[in-house]
Amino acid sequence: MSLIGANQWHLSFSPVVQNGSPLPEGPLQENGPGDPEDASASASMGSCQLLTSLVLSMCCHVLSTTAWSVNNFLMTGPKAYLTYSSSVQAGAQRGIEECKHQFSWDRWNCPESELQLSTQKGLRSATKETAFLHAITAAGVMYTLTKNCSMGEFDNCGCDYSKSGEMGGRGWIWGGCSDNAEFGENISKQFVDALENGRDSRAAVNLHNNEAGRLAIKSTMKRSCKCHGVSGSCNIQTCWMQLSEFRDVGNFLKIKYDQAQKLEMDKRRMRAGNSAENRGAIADTFGTIARSELVHLEDSPNYCVRNLSLGLHGTEGRECLQGGKNLSQWEKRSCRRLCHECGLKVEEKKIETVSSCNCKFHWCCTVKCEKCTQVVTKYFCAKRNKGGRPHGSRRKNRVRHN
Repeated sequence: MSLIGANQWHLSFSPVVQNGSPLPEGPLQENGPGDPEDASASASMGSCQLLTSLVLSMCCHVLSTTAWSVNNFLMTGPKAYLTYSSSVQAGAQRGIEECKHQFSWDRWNCPESELQLSTQKGLRSATKETAFLHAITAAGVMYTLTKNCSMGEFDNCGCDYSKSGEMGGRGWIWGGCSDNAEFGENISKQFVDALENGRDSRAAVNLHNNEAGRLAIKSTMKRSCKCHGVSGSCNIQTCWMQLSEFRDVGNFLKIKYDQAQKLEMDKRRMRAGNSAENRGAIADTFGTIARSELVHLEDSPNYCVRNLSLGLHGTEGRECLQGGKNLSQWEKRSCRRLCHECGLKVEEKKIETVSSCNCKFHWCCTVKCEKCTQVVTKYFCAKRNKGGRPHGSRRKNRVRHN
């Protein structure tokens, strides 16, 4: 299969199997933090398979009809691309996991089923949500490539010394090992932006949001300094730029999502059939938009209701939060947002959880634990009964999880 790009990559694929061979050794192939289970996610599509499908469609312009694995892929062309591929995959996974975290208590919660449809059937919606997804994924890839560069994982990349020795401000100079964000940005572009080889408005929007995600990495970088002087007097400091935690990038882009702008294209010029007019209309529209802002073309669908053609399962069955300590205002209002405002009721369930407890070490060398049962209260969105029930007759559901 011949793929896009001047380097003419070639890949051969094998379908995902239950016990496929592991990915080739590569830098920073960490797993995601393990977000809460999504009751609406498709059982046949695990997060690993989903991630692989997403990475392939982004990097290689492949819109497959089944879940594919890169476990056994063969790549010919510049060896560098094979070197970076594992970092690209890890970065895409990082972006998806952050998306799930940021939207965990929203009506749209970055569901795997929707991502699966978007990558496998080539659906190209241009909503606020897909704008965020493009941005956070591009940011994740750039972040991971930059991090791995600083860790010395790549032979052709190292610290950014471009400002070393220059005065940065009063009492400090540039020095040390700054994270090489330029390297991460350049390689990320070659992989992530490769999918958007069209010249239509959707491609322009996606490329814009990809760039906004990469700019978020630069905007959230922080300055770290080390003191120099007699007896630690800190007469002068040496400073360098470091990546922030990726959670800071996610928080930054979530604010951009809330402020996302809907573009109104000149439909007359877009329908003219003249490619120059088409490109001119797109350029004029983007001329007033800052590169760091997220943009979209379409209004979001109703995420309250089930719509399988769009990969949406609605909010019925979703968990929400009531009470509890250390909850944000957004989390405290999750039941109202997910249930009440979607025409659903809040159903309380008592759930028994079994976990290990009272563990003791026995010489030598085993640890023996008891099984402890704890009853916790959780809340879920459920359909309202048309006939209604007398107050106080709500049935408690008891579920046991081993």
